[in-house]
Amino acid sequence: MNDEENNSVHDMAKKMIIDGETFDAIMEKTHLRLKDLKRIQRDEIDPKF
Repeated sequence: MNDEENNSVHDMAKKMIIDGETFDAIMEKTHLRLKDLKRIQRDEIDPKF
């Protein structure tokens, strides 16, 4: 996976978390691990709220 693909998947996952999608639905679409999703939520989303 190149950086551009990785960033777009990451951004899509971040948007889906903010929109309130379930982790299962996000993992199915982005193929990221639950560990990655929780890191995105902890590091990038939670500090803003």
